[in-house]
Amino acid sequence: MPSDHALLTPPPLQMVPRRQPGVLTLTQSNFDQACKTLYDLACLSGMPDLLVAIPTGGLWVAQAMARSSRTAQPILPLTCRRPGTDAKRSSSLLRMAIARLPRPALDRLRLLEHRLINRTPPRPDQRSFDRAELAALREWFTARPPHQAVLVVDDAVDSGATLHAVCTQIRQIAPHAVLRSAAITVTTAAPLARPDHALYDRRLCRFPWSLDA
Repeated sequence: MPSDHALLTPPPLQMVPRRQPGVLTLTQSNFDQACKTLYDLACLSGMPDLLVAIPTGGLWVAQAMARSSRTAQPILPLTCRRPGTDAKRSSSLLRMAIARLPRPALDRLRLLEHRLINRTPPRPDQRSFDRAELAALREWFTARPPHQAVLVVDDAVDSGATLHAVCTQIRQIAPHAVLRSAAITVTTAAPLARPDHALYDRRLCRFPWSLDA
C-alpha cells in the first residue's frame, strides 16, 4: 500500500492505474495537502470564479482549497441528497459501535459498504436539492456575466449520480458557464459522471470527518 506522501505526486490523469486494495486514511494535514494539490491541478485549466461544493465532504474540500488560494475564492454549497444518507449519519448508536472497532475491521466494513452501494445502476433522478442553496446559486449567476468559470467540488465520486445531478442542475441555471469538476478520489471504474480532475482512481479514502475515522 503506497504511503500518504503519494499525494504530492498524483498519477497523470490520462493514466488509469491498477485498482489499489485497502482504504487510504487521510490525516488532517494530508487532507489539506491533497486539497491544495487538487486545486492547483484544476487551476491549470484556468482559475475558477466560483467553487460549488457538494456537502458534506465537498464543502470541506472546497474550504481547504480556498485556504490554499492566493486570491479570495467564493464558495456556494449545493446539497444533493440520496436515500439513506441522513439515516446513516443520524444514528448515535452506530457511531458508538463503529468507534470501538479495530482499523482492519473498519476497512473491511468500508469495502463491503462500497460494494453494496454500487451493486445497482445509479439513479440521478432520486436526488433532491436544497431550495435555499439553489436560490443563492441563481442569485450569484444573475448578478454576473454569463461565462463564469465554475468548479464543482466533492470529496469522492462513487456511482457518479450525485455529481451528474449537480452538474445538470448548474447547466440548467447557467447554461453558458464554463463548468468543470474535481474530487479527491473516484472509487468506481465507470461512474455516471467522472470529474475532470482527481488525485486517485478506484481508491477508497477515509477522510478526517468520516464516520469510521
